[in-house]
Amino acid sequence: MTGRRVSVVLIDDHELARRGLEAMLATAGWITVLAGAPGCLAGLEAVERLRPDVVVLDIKMPEIDGLECLRRLKQLSTPVAVVILTLYDDRRFVTEAIRRGAAGYLLKDAVAADVITTLRAVADGRLAIEPALLREALAGDLGPRPGRSPARARPEELSITPRELEVLGALADGMTNKEIGGRLGMAEDTVKKHVQNLIWKLRAADRTQAAVIAVRTGLLDPEA
Repeated sequence: MTGRRVSVVLIDDHELARRGLEAMLATAGWITVLAGAPGCLAGLEAVERLRPDVVVLDIKMPEIDGLECLRRLKQLSTPVAVVILTLYDDRRFVTEAIRRGAAGYLLKDAVAADVITTLRAVADGRLAIEPALLREALAGDLGPRPGRSPARARPEELSITPRELEVLGALADGMTNKEIGGRLGMAEDTVKKHVQNLIWKLRAADRTQAAVIAVRTGLLDPEA
């Protein structure tokens, strides 16, 4: 992402928190904060109007909480990456945020360097969540329903090739296209095409949701 600016919208009901975060992000010359919104509805309007690259979203907000807001953000016609920034270090929130498509999860006591690094990773298309935590969170959300045998999706049923399945596994590990290419010995453009195909075949909104669907449907083993 060298030479490319990244645009951000902040959604947090605390004005001081928004201003503090904006000042923090201003220290990175490549980040532009387009707007700050005090709630979900105003945030959705700003995202639709301004089309930022990344949304930084609080969880605990009045009227519409961050998890519901995240769900609505992922339903917008224009894809946007979402980073959760919250006071709450609770794995239940992490699990639900991942399930709804969050690309990153940070606590509000994170240092500026960690916040900026996370935004850089997310803007580059990575999952800024530790792979072990990602898989653990998803595994904890995958218990079989009472009275039913868990159905496991098969790659061939979705026309997913063995090579695409390898790409999908690397994607779920939070790797960039460049890193996936290095692991699998492919050109970055080839990886990008595989990722686009996977998003389409899995009917996902973006690569984050593709990784979630892959684990939740059994295409990938969360314990692997």
